Order: sequence, then structure tokens, then C-alpha cells
Amino acid sequence: MVNIVSPIAAWARREPAAPALACDDVSLTRVQLDAAAGAAATALAAQGVTRGDRVACVGGISAGWAVHALGALRLGAVVVPINERLTAREVAQILHTTEPRVVLCDEQRARTCADAVSALEDAPVVTAILGSLPPPSGVVPAGEVDVTRDDCALIVFTSGSTGRPKGVPLTHGAILEAFFEWVLQEPTLMRAHALNVTSLAFLGGLFNGFLAPLILGGRTTMLSTWDPARALAVLREEAITSMASTTIFYEQMAALPAFGSSELPELRIAIAGGNPVSRRVLEDWQSRGVLLRQSYGLTEGCAVVSIPPPLIASEHLDSAGLGGILRQVAVIDSAGRPAAPGEPGEIAIKGAGLAREYYRNPEASAAEFVDGWLRTGDIGTIDESGLLRVVGRLKDIIISGGLNIYAAELERTIACLAGVGEVAVIGVADDRYGETPAALVYGADDLTEVLVIAHCRRELAAYKAPRYVEFVEKPLPRTTLGKIDKGVLKELYRDLPAQRAASA
Repeated sequence: MVNIVSPIAAWARREPAAPALACDDVSLTRVQLDAAAGAAATALAAQGVTRGDRVACVGGISAGWAVHALGALRLGAVVVPINERLTAREVAQILHTTEPRVVLCDEQRARTCADAVSALEDAPVVTAILGSLPPPSGVVPAGEVDVTRDDCALIVFTSGSTGRPKGVPLTHGAILEAFFEWVLQEPTLMRAHALNVTSLAFLGGLFNGFLAPLILGGRTTMLSTWDPARALAVLREEAITSMASTTIFYEQMAALPAFGSSELPELRIAIAGGNPVSRRVLEDWQSRGVLLRQSYGLTEGCAVVSIPPPLIASEHLDSAGLGGILRQVAVIDSAGRPAAPGEPGEIAIKGAGLAREYYRNPEASAAEFVDGWLRTGDIGTIDESGLLRVVGRLKDIIISGGLNIYAAELERTIACLAGVGEVAVIGVADDRYGETPAALVYGADDLTEVLVIAHCRRELAAYKAPRYVEFVEKPLPRTTLGKIDKGVLKELYRDLPAQRAASA
């Protein structure tokens, strides 16, 4: 079977002068990218990297990061992307688990990586080379190593928003199957020009913004640092056709004064994930001729599982589409039986383009990979028409008086109110019901607690309405992926009921 980077070399032979990758002041054609990846592979081979070795990459978005990852993949090595914001202790945990042959980093993370490997018994070599392209070696570049479909290409760690991050091994076969699934669901992803603003440590950046566009015959433009004005300008001026990122990036671009006059006729597919998209933001992008779609995906499913077709996305704003084409998507109850139409249950996935286990974590693997199904931990519904809607996380359910309240459902309801910039719902202690919802709202000067609760009672069953609504002065804390960090919020507001009682 071909290596996942083989298509990139094939495109270089067919269209050598076509643009492939741009990041800041670096622009590479297809043939230049292929040559740079070959030089990186040669340098890594000189360090002893061979098929099956792990190569850890710790760095911000850069052309150097991309090229060295391609070089490692050419050798049949396994790339381990590591979140560039982690501390030395956190990096050391991942290195201990994966035991890489080498650790590649940029200058900014060199000290963190050096401190991380110092805590390991068998320390890998740390090389600070990700910030630049490899120099021409003057020797014949290392060629692509043949692999099988079951050979691991990447070990990607989950964001850890609900616990300790888990390593997800993704094989060459699973990745190519997933990308084929993507273009079956959304053909415009073939030959797309993608804008990437998401860390390459996670699949939103690594797949949607980097590998998939190049493998599928397109190109990528990457921004090393997030600047909403710069991103909007690139969308306008560089004829970007696709973008996939977390919701906050779209929110911040839509809030710019220049957004209202921006013409974006080339942007054919814009995918949002991570947090619910408010109706206001959806309408803002629709006013610019862009249908912002809410997809469903997760690391274990190679990033994207379901993309709603344009008609469904425009008529059913809260739907994630019809599930997969090569994958089966189901909603099951606690006993593993199919849930009735419209009844909430756990989303389970089976078929092509999926992980099959967690790396060196048999307990988690046994719990979440069951009889060929991936038990996602996400709660959703499938209606009579087959439309998938994501309700929330199993670990983000508030159980109040024995009744389940889904935080994401409440968040979507409150986000529809005019003036709401950000909202998060958490569970707090309650003497009568055990737990009750509290809504934390940012950017809603004209709203009051009474108005928010009344709105929720109109739209939802009364027991789902928040007991508390707290208006905060600063934007809500975010994870590296741009998701609202509920772990931080639960710690900050766990004493909210006592504080309210004391001030009453």
C-alpha cells in the first residue's frame, strides 16, 4: 500500500509549478515542497530514524513543522504531534508514553523540550529545527518507504478537556479512507485551497488545514499566529475555498468592522466545530454569502465524521448531517441498543477511517472500542429523517433531581439571545436536587438573569432552565483548540450557590 504522503509526490510530478504550501514569508510549489520533504527525510535518516520509529513534533504552525513531518512520514516513521502550549511535565508524560527516537521542536519550545527529556530514563535527542526549512543536503533525498495499511502514521493526543489526554494511533489506511469519505460527503474538498489557523498538534489543523488539502490535490495557506483581521484579509485576497476551525475563529472575524463589507465568493465550504455556533454568527456569515456548517467529528474518527450537505445545513441549522457514507453512525442507549428516533443516546461509529484503539491504554480501549464500534462519549439524536444532532457530552450532563440536562442544549438556547457573545453551562451543587445548571454569560449588557431564565423556560422544559445566570466581565477561558475550558470554569464557580446565599 502507498504511504499517505505518496499522493503529494505524485502531484509534484504532475503539476510541479503549482502552489502547494504558504506560511508567512515561505511559499512552496509542489516540487519545492517535495524536495524539502526529501531533504528532511534524509536528515532524519541520518539521525537513525527508520520505519516505525516515533518522531515527536513540538512547535507552532510553520512551514518547517509541515516539511519535517512529511519527511518523517516518508521514512515510514510515526509522527507524534504535541500541543505546543504544554508544560515540560506534560510533554514528558507524552514522551514517556510514546518513546520517540527524536524530538523536533522550534526555538521557542527548546527549553521546554530539554526539561521534558531530562526527566526520562532513556532520553531522546532534541533538535530545534521546526522553525525553518531543512537546507539542501547535496545527497539523493531519502525515498518513500513502503508501508501496509495497518502501519501507524500518527499518534495524536486528544485535547484532554474531560481528563488526561489519550494517544490515538491513526494508520495510513484509516487516514486515506477518511479523506475519501470526506470528498464523498463534500466533493468541493477535492483540489481545495484551505486556510489553516489551527495548531498542527490537533487534527483540525493537521488534517483539515494541512495533509488533506495536499493529498487531495489542493493547497494550503497557514497563519503562524492568529489575527482575525489578517485571516479575513487572506480569505478575501487569496481565493480561499475551504476553512475548518473552532467556532471562536469565525466569531472573531465576524465581529470585525471590515467583515460587513467583505466579499467572499470563493469560500465554498466553511466548517465550524468545538462549540455550538450561535444563530447570530450563522446569520452574519450568511450575509456574506457563506454557509457556515456545523460538522461532527473527533480525533478517533480522523477529525470529520459527518458534514451536512448545503441544503440540510441551510434548513436545519443545528444538524450535523446524515452521518457517514462509508461509516455507520448510530445513537444507542446504555444497553447498546439503537435509541428510538429523536431519543438522546450515545453516538457510536463503525466502518472505514477510524482508530481501533488507544496507544498503550488497554483499559480505555476496552471501554470505548466495543465490538467494532467506537463509543464516542457524545450524546446525540437521530430523527425520522436520519438527521444527526449532537446534544452534548456524556461527561457534560447535569443530573438534577434524577433528570438529565444537557449543557450543550442549554448553551445553544441561550446563545440565540441578542447580545450574547459567549455562554457556558456547568453544574453546581444544589441542596434539593443534588445538582443544578448555572449559565455563565459574556457580552450581554442588556440582558438580566430573569430574562435569560424566562427565555429558557419558553424554549425548553422548565426543569432544564438554569437556576443561576452569572454575567462575566471577561471572555470565557479557552483550551488550545479554542473550546471553552469547562474544567477551569467549574473550579472558578463551584461555590456560586454559597456566594449567592451569602449575598442574599
